Order: sequence, then C-alpha cells, then structure tokens
Amino acid sequence: MYRRILFRLLLCLWPVSTLGQTQSATQEKPKLAELLSVNKDSVHAKGLWRPDNPTKKNEPMEAVTELSCFRHGGNGLVGTEAFCLQVTAMVLDKVVGTLDVSTEWLKVIEWSQTQIIATNDSSICLTSQTIFDLKRKTVIALDVRKPEAQGLGGACNLIPDRQTYFLQDVVDYYARKFAGS
Repeated sequence: MYRRILFRLLLCLWPVSTLGQTQSATQEKPKLAELLSVNKDSVHAKGLWRPDNPTKKNEPMEAVTELSCFRHGGNGLVGTEAFCLQVTAMVLDKVVGTLDVSTEWLKVIEWSQTQIIATNDSSICLTSQTIFDLKRKTVIALDVRKPEAQGLGGACNLIPDRQTYFLQDVVDYYARKFAGS
C-alpha cells in the first residue's frame, strides 16, 4: 500500500520537477542524435531527420529513422562492399493507428576512420548523401536536386537545389514537442 501511494506521489510530482528542465531545453538548439554504436565493421544511429533551415515547403513528416551501416556484405544488395540500411517508421493515420515502415538501401562510397558517406541516387529528382561523422558521432544528410531531372509536370523544379538535414535525438524531439516548442 505504501509503495502505491509513494508511486502515485512521484507520478504527480515528476512533471512539476521536470517542467523547468524541459522548458530550458526547448530554448536551446535541438540535441543531435549520437551514433549508438561504432566499431570497425558497423555503425548504428537513430533519430528524426530535421532540415537545417526549416520552411513550410520542407517541413518533414514525423518519422523515426534507424540507420545501420556495415563494412562488408553489400555487393549483392547495392553493388558496393560496404552498405547502409535506413529504416523509417511513421504513423499515417493516428485515428486508425496505421503505421508505415519503409526501408532504403544505401551505397557506401567512403568508409574511413573519420567518416562514412552513403549515397542513394534512385530518386527521380534527388541524389541523397548521408554523412556519418565518426569523431563527433553525429549524422547529417544532403539532398541535391539532379539538374537534368524534370519529373512529372516539372515537379522536380519545385525542390530546392540543395537541402541539408541533421539527425535529431528522438528523446529530445519528443520532449520539445510535448513541451510546446
């Protein structure tokens, strides 16, 4: 009985005690997602892609992304020995609870002691690069519009020439969201 009362009391006080921390966190820059594991043959990260310069046009969907890169075994998948798998999950319909999970294979074009660069040019309009900074243990992405690409009805021309993204920490993103930021 005592434990239940203590637990309820802690549940009531916890939001009050963390309110100041959450509000001060919302006024700082978003926390970058850190690489979850790094070793000589694999790297893993998890976060939400956010644009460096947000606008109404590049407002991203709320989607959690996991990236796993492996130094060996990708020849049959992507045509290079090293490869990355990007898995993204997002809620399509909150009322029904429909969840969408997508996967994307990335070719690794560089794997050094300081960085890994993975690329995907399968999109009609864009070439995407994902850059893992192994020293800072962070991930960024760069989308570059293909100059010759037009797309259906010139849709590719609506995309900016270049757009950079950072991978935001999942806990930081949701703390900011629920704090009203």
